[in-house]
Amino acid sequence: MDINYELYKVFYYVATTLSFSEASKLLFISQSAVSQSIKQLEEQLQVRLFSRSTKGVYLTSEGKLLQEY
Repeated sequence: MDINYELYKVFYYVATTLSFSEASKLLFISQSAVSQSIKQLEEQLQVRLFSRSTKGVYLTSEGKLLQEY
């Protein structure tokens, strides 16, 4: 499995801000690029890292574990 560190960088910013739009601003990339990166990372790891709702974005237990690592 190839490791794409950019995906982890995007994860870090979304996990820190709990916002896809804020992470996109900080990374100077589009919000859709952030969403695609998170989706790709979740597919590679075969886990959901974020729980998305109308009230915001939250880390799942797997996401919290990855953030600690």
